[in-house]
Amino acid sequence: MVKLIYLYTNSFKGLSKESWMLALVMLINRAGSMVLPFLGVYMTNHLHFSIENTGIVLSFFGIGSVIGSWLGGFITDKIGEYKVQYLSLLLSVPLFCLIPVFKTEVGVAAIILIQSIVSDSFRPANSVAITKYAKPEKITRAFSLNRMAVNLGFSIGPALGGILSAISYEFLFFTNALAALSAGILYIIFFKKRNKLARLKAIKVKEVIEIKKENSQCRDGKFLIYCFSVAF
Repeated sequence: MVKLIYLYTNSFKGLSKESWMLALVMLINRAGSMVLPFLGVYMTNHLHFSIENTGIVLSFFGIGSVIGSWLGGFITDKIGEYKVQYLSLLLSVPLFCLIPVFKTEVGVAAIILIQSIVSDSFRPANSVAITKYAKPEKITRAFSLNRMAVNLGFSIGPALGGILSAISYEFLFFTNALAALSAGILYIIFFKKRNKLARLKAIKVKEVIEIKKENSQCRDGKFLIYCFSVAF
């Protein structure tokens, strides 16, 4: 087992400190994502929603995720991935704390929709940051490390959520808020100066625009087929 762990961790050697920190921020954030697995149970057992209404409310989480992913990418192009990431993390804090305040189907659906939009706007910005701080030949490994952090976080979150839900469902939301706050503070402390230096060394705007036009994802047939396939 030790040898297996060594081989696995050794595959990520050589990645930049920024890549590791992005993965750590993602780990902390996703480890706190314990609300979703217990959201259905919370609504049926605690709020006494019907199964049908619970399913409808949960659908708003998915809708918000789709909107947030698109909106996060759009805003990242406008203001940069640094601002989008820390704003997403910090704005998620009060939204998580507000969820227990709402007791009706409409109210819970609305706050879940808003929270999902804000939280998932983090993801495209995070992907941009990975490509920004990883060397071209190590981008694949940097994304692999980040994905491992996501999966590990989702493994920790439900386990911790099960313990907290036995005490009080409200603890789930407050712990989620604390995780988002911790990830946001850590991100700002580590990347504030690095973001300024990266901006000074950035490529000229005209060159960036030309690259985007030449490598537009809308013109990449294989990529579009891949996106369509994983959607199902």
